[in-house]
Amino acid sequence: MAIISAGHAPRTRLAFLPVSDAVRLMCLAAAWTGVPSLVGQLRNADVVAARSVLGEDAFAFAFDAALLPRPTAGLMSAIGASKLPTGPAELLHCAAAMFGLAMGCIPHALQVRLRLRSPASIWTVAANACRNDSAGEDAFHAMRRLVRKRMAPWSHWFD
Repeated sequence: MAIISAGHAPRTRLAFLPVSDAVRLMCLAAAWTGVPSLVGQLRNADVVAARSVLGEDAFAFAFDAALLPRPTAGLMSAIGASKLPTGPAELLHCAAAMFGLAMGCIPHALQVRLRLRSPASIWTVAANACRNDSAGEDAFHAMRRLVRKRMAPWSHWFD
């Protein structure tokens, strides 16, 4: 019952996104968070690794994301990105933390279900970040901005 009622709140609806859409959203958030380091990687061999971890769509989005307002300092600190992560896996973990913060405090059973998703390391970070935090609203608005920018078909979930 708690899981069903959680679906009524716009923030917790993130937990009900299909895995592929949620991972894509996290990859976009990783690209947005790591714009400076991703753009810098164009000059070296790490570009292949970044593209393989984040995906071509997220990597291409980094150029558009450079024009978006940067995440707030509070949000960057809350997701562990106050010292800008350089590796694509680090960026993806920061994005997973942003995804979890955006969901807020969700029922324990729903957190358990998130941890069962694959890849486990990303979903564990997301589930562990599900809490009410002062950065949670910023994270939700950031995710909503990314959804509307790149994933419009289901963005009405956030209204």
